[in-house]
Amino acid sequence: MIIDGHSVPDGATLDADVCIVGSGFAGLALAQRLEQRSRLRVVVVESGGLRWEEATADLAHGEVVGLPYYPLHETRVRAFGGTSASWGGVCTPLEANAFRPRPWLNSPGWPIEQAELNAYSEDALGFCGVDHKERDEVDRENELTLSTTPLDLTRLQPGLMYNSRPVRLAMTCLPAMRASESIRVLLHSTATELQANESARHVESLKVRCLSGTGFSVTARTYVLAGGGIENARLLLTSRGSSSSGLANSSGAVGAYFQEHPRVRSRYRVRSGMTPLARVVGSGASGTLRFSKVALPEEVQQEEGLLTFHANLQAGYLGELTHEWERIRRLGIRFTRPWNEMPYFHAAGGGRLGLRARDVLAAVRRPDVALLTSFAVVFGPARLRRFVEIYCGIEQLGRPENRIELGTDLDPFGIPRPRVHWEMGEVEERTYRAGLQTVLAELEKLEPGIAAAAIEEHDGWPGGLVGTWHHMGTTRMDPDPSRGVVDRNCRTHDVDNVYVAGGSVFPTSASLAPSLTIVELSMRLADHLTARLA
Repeated sequence: MIIDGHSVPDGATLDADVCIVGSGFAGLALAQRLEQRSRLRVVVVESGGLRWEEATADLAHGEVVGLPYYPLHETRVRAFGGTSASWGGVCTPLEANAFRPRPWLNSPGWPIEQAELNAYSEDALGFCGVDHKERDEVDRENELTLSTTPLDLTRLQPGLMYNSRPVRLAMTCLPAMRASESIRVLLHSTATELQANESARHVESLKVRCLSGTGFSVTARTYVLAGGGIENARLLLTSRGSSSSGLANSSGAVGAYFQEHPRVRSRYRVRSGMTPLARVVGSGASGTLRFSKVALPEEVQQEEGLLTFHANLQAGYLGELTHEWERIRRLGIRFTRPWNEMPYFHAAGGGRLGLRARDVLAAVRRPDVALLTSFAVVFGPARLRRFVEIYCGIEQLGRPENRIELGTDLDPFGIPRPRVHWEMGEVEERTYRAGLQTVLAELEKLEPGIAAAAIEEHDGWPGGLVGTWHHMGTTRMDPDPSRGVVDRNCRTHDVDNVYVAGGSVFPTSASLAPSLTIVELSMRLADHLTARLA
């Protein structure tokens, strides 16, 4: 059932077994599995509507201290389906060694084993839009690639990568949510405070407010925060009650250990065609992506004291380096689903996705670039290849100084907006440089001289560094209540009926996309709650 929060009477109280805050990957995967496995009554509280709305998006504003970063409101989507509206579709399991202790990084790993999540991988891939047939095809291609690759596998390995088309949860989950008799989705309903008892050991209700000025409460046996790595921490910090440090924060770890996936792009000229390089630079995930993935083996990481690292390798074509191409590319995306449905378009500098006059003029003035380069990008003819693009993805070490805290600016509800502290350390830089050097050394064997043919003349770090919109670690999982926020079952150590879902519970982030792992964790949590609350 879908309910607009504006229609709920002011001051009313709604009752449920499980109250989920957020309707993105974590929240909807959890809700759907609870419905499949139990008879529990579920309420999903969503701040936005069925589509992106400017007034609601304003609630996601915040500030960033440290390295340059995207405007925070562009990295999150307050609407039904959450950031699946801006998702690129890459589904990858986290690197296995991120779960295990890594003494060279002083990292204890996760308190659960990856095998516990692997049990949910098939269902999670299906939720993300990758069916069993597609998964088998990718697995076969991966085995073939490993047996035929020209790479030195002791230094660099092809990476496993599934790919969705990609799904938009606002479309795929909406019919089931509308028809559900056990799930109520409350739209335009912003969770503003978890109201706990005097001892702060048990939450009695969730305070919800609407931009129209009305408000109501949700009482539940269990509350699950699934609002993302920034909002999960923010809600706990603002639910102060009797504690000035916030709820479930006796460890001081709420908001701390913020992690992103830093990326750096480099481009290198190649001979026309680059035929030998095409064996490792090309399509991945059954030909649905324009890039392939390579990664540093665990032995190299341990030997050199590095974090996890991967690189996406992509061919670049004639005309792609021109100034006009960026505008023509935006114009093409404007008419290409599902990319044109994204509330914010990465390369457009923010704002609602629309038809820009300067983009149309670029296509009119340079029809040669528009037609020839578009043809090359779509069909990938070898004769039009001109460069290789290397996108390095680096794991970020969890540090307490990288954190989410409450700022001084207030949102329309009078709640402090988030302030994000984001910096890099020596090990991230060392991992980037070692990883890029290893990739270039392998490509040099196939394309002699490529390492000296850099197109951009910049150091890359940190000037060329960007994030990936992956917010993790701010309610980290740790068996020790003095070091973490949630236990191995994602329940907060301090509060007996509050759980957290999503990337904010990641103790380590590895370097790969977190969406698949987030869904796996949510399904595991659903089974735990089913057993506990049945």
